[in-house]
Amino acid sequence: MSLPRRPVEREEAKPEVETAATDEKIRTLAPAGSMLNEGLKAIAAADRSFDPDAFLAGARAAYEMIVTAFAEGDRKTLRNLLSREVNDGFVAAIAEREQRQEKIEFKFVGIDKAEITEASLKAETAQLTVRFLSKLISATRDKSGAVIDGDPVHVGDVTDIWTFAREVTLRDPNWKLIATESVE
Repeated sequence: MSLPRRPVEREEAKPEVETAATDEKIRTLAPAGSMLNEGLKAIAAADRSFDPDAFLAGARAAYEMIVTAFAEGDRKTLRNLLSREVNDGFVAAIAEREQRQEKIEFKFVGIDKAEITEASLKAETAQLTVRFLSKLISATRDKSGAVIDGDPVHVGDVTDIWTFAREVTLRDPNWKLIATESVE
């Protein structure tokens, strides 16, 4: 049983990121006056430890961990990285795959590009949407070993749009994946 988290008393767990440096990073990601720029500035104002570059580095790492854990059926890893709703969907898909006795052969090749496309602060929840352009090798095999989806040798280009969220008043610095979309 996990206990409720205590809100931070405006004392941040991480050292404060210099405001001017954060503003400069935000300007390089989004033009001044744009909705993205305004959203990033609102998140930085609510969470002084927010660093867009560090967030993107973490999002890239989380992306690899999540797609790999999904392919491997690693529910424990997913539970720690996903919101309850997204986790329920992933776990249901894994269970259906297992029930059909299908296996995924998977290799993460890399991320070509990860960019923040949307940012907002709703009450005390920061939300950031990231478009990932990645390369993966993925094939699904049925119980007899025949490939029924994908290709076990072809490197495929994948575009995913994922939204991460974090309560800015909590000590926990980790973001959770709250929505996913695949682009064909």
